[in-house]
Amino acid sequence: WDSPSNRRYSRAARTTTNSPTMYWYTASGGGLILVVLLLRRRLTASSDGASKAALPQSTLREDVASVRQWFANLIGPTLRGRPACKPTMPAVIPTVVEELKQVMDGELSWTFVDCGCGQGTMLQPMRNATVDGRRLFQRVVGVELDPATHREAVAAHNDPAIEVVCGDMFPFVDKLCAGDDILGGCAVFYIYEPLWMANLPAEEMRRLYGGLLDAVARHPGSVIAYCSADAYREIGASLLEEKGLVLRRAVKVAQNGAFNKLRGVYNPLEFWQVPRISTPPTSESL
Repeated sequence: WDSPSNRRYSRAARTTTNSPTMYWYTASGGGLILVVLLLRRRLTASSDGASKAALPQSTLREDVASVRQWFANLIGPTLRGRPACKPTMPAVIPTVVEELKQVMDGELSWTFVDCGCGQGTMLQPMRNATVDGRRLFQRVVGVELDPATHREAVAAHNDPAIEVVCGDMFPFVDKLCAGDDILGGCAVFYIYEPLWMANLPAEEMRRLYGGLLDAVARHPGSVIAYCSADAYREIGASLLEEKGLVLRRAVKVAQNGAFNKLRGVYNPLEFWQVPRISTPPTSESL
């Protein structure tokens, strides 16, 4: 995993120092956000229900939990000189599962690949996901660049169907897609802005993701489940279309939990699929 992009990512993750002042700011900031959230909730309680129906809804308990998780995964590791994690919020995972059920072919063997899995928040829930009484995924794989975070993800899972790989997701996906199928079937590749701290130029980002999409595009039926930040995208829609993928589903989610609600801006979650090859009818079937 010793590539220029990964080295730049590693350097970017060590920019915040550990100090009592930072802990104080973190605690104060969390308290302030909760106060503002409560005020906003009260002010918007009587707003038009129809306009809110299409947006992710949450309880106060879920809002508080999202603030706690945000600080624990982004601020906490950075204070310890570790790369910050940007996990998928637990409240988002059921939406990912339900949307995937609409695009996956249940007759195939499926693998779920979390590209940049961090501490592995999504791995066990995706393994536990079911449809019509059977598992949605036969295998679940997490790919994590940082060795220490990788060790945390490994320690958190003992399901033999879950594998956590330490390495660069781009050559991993390329190798996984090199054969005629992906572990005997198709795969869903989940991507939630794993290069958000890498500070890569747009051309380099396009090159890296272009190669990943080229690899996935060799396997009809496979899916890119892409969740972007609320203000920018690592993978442009034009690049996905250029590589031959088709947008099948799109919803809004709150990957930043209460922070999305405070700002009134949510994360696009998109499901792009490699078109299946249709076989022309034979003379016998006409």
